[in-house]
Amino acid sequence: MVNRTKGIFLTIFSACSFGFIPLFAKVAYANGFNPFTFSLFRSIFASIALFILLRILKIDYQLKKENYVPLFKVSLFGYSLAILTLSLSYKYMLTGLATTIHFIYPVFVLMGSIIFFHESANSMKIFSLVISLTGMYFLIGFGSIESMSMIGMLFSFLSGIFYAYYIVIVAYGNLRDINPFVLIFYVSLFNSLILLAINIVTGNFVTGFNLKGIVYTMLIAFIANLIGMVAFKAGLEMISASTAAILSTFEPVTSLILGILFLKENLSWQQMIGSFFIILSVSLIAFGERSKNFMKIRE
Repeated sequence: MVNRTKGIFLTIFSACSFGFIPLFAKVAYANGFNPFTFSLFRSIFASIALFILLRILKIDYQLKKENYVPLFKVSLFGYSLAILTLSLSYKYMLTGLATTIHFIYPVFVLMGSIIFFHESANSMKIFSLVISLTGMYFLIGFGSIESMSMIGMLFSFLSGIFYAYYIVIVAYGNLRDINPFVLIFYVSLFNSLILLAINIVTGNFVTGFNLKGIVYTMLIAFIANLIGMVAFKAGLEMISASTAAILSTFEPVTSLILGILFLKENLSWQQMIGSFFIILSVSLIAFGERSKNFMKIRE
């Protein structure tokens, strides 16, 4: 029960960490970065920081030979392409609607977990998922259906599938037992190589950024990659992939709060309703997990 509670906390903490990305990205974009170079340098800075941390903590970062290919695949198809397709979707439709479609990934995580890894899906989990998706629509997609673009919808839909692949493989594949710091170090390292190639091939590599842009990119590498991704991997070791995916929908609520606090953004009634639904969904999942484990202890 303690481990599951810890896993829930780590996953929600991870979602809060990822919630900083839009705020810091806006500052980085205003200081010379674009989405492609921002993602690239975020991965590079994270790789360097994690390597230093691994050496300081004296954690063995050597991998078995059979782990290199799965790690590269999950970095390419699970994370790099998720970032790229989501960034591309923003060119064709409103970011709120694109992000809403991207956050369909808990559905794919649940489906993949059930079909390929025989995870059980109880009624509470499905109900929480529906509430979460409803909240997501109110939070960032409400009233934007008229701006629907087929190609934009395709890119954002693919980003959800790619990210779901990342979660399921890390949760249930042969990467599950790798130390979280070691796993995210290699994911960040492979992402750096993949995103560098994508930046060069697509002609999106820019060098006009300034010191402020670099600082904010370094901060998000520390907050999102070093803290957020590591916490998410650690949480996946204690709770199911589908539970972690639903809890991750707390991320846009964090972004909303930060936008209000630091960017003086207004809070609409739709966002209030959306936030309520997401918090309710997270609470139901957390309460359901705790109750389930409490019953097991009593038995």
